[in-house]
Amino acid sequence: MQKPRPRVKLPKSVSAGVPFTVRTRITHPMHTGLYLGRDGKRIPRRIINRFTARYNGEEAISVALEPAVSTDPYIQFEMAVHESGEMEFEWVDDDGSTYRLSRRVQVKS
Repeated sequence: MQKPRPRVKLPKSVSAGVPFTVRTRITHPMHTGLYLGRDGKRIPRRIINRFTARYNGEEAISVALEPAVSTDPYIQFEMAVHESGEMEFEWVDDDGSTYRLSRRVQVKS
């Protein structure tokens, strides 16, 4: 299995107070624990179970993911900010692994 790889797409700059789209995706197989492998043994559950985005340290969105979510989960949301800052993204795996990315959001003057 390839290592999970998070990706984020943000606009290069945004206008203060105007909503913009945040797009995220992480490569991950999202095994539900309900299927058998080629060897006939059950593939253990392993999913990304939590996604959180913070802006300047304050939680912007938090999502609980369930086994019904497809491979390579894609999350898109809208938000607005009033000042430039750092956006931090975190995905938590069933096995305890945490994957993080951060991106700068630049507010136009």
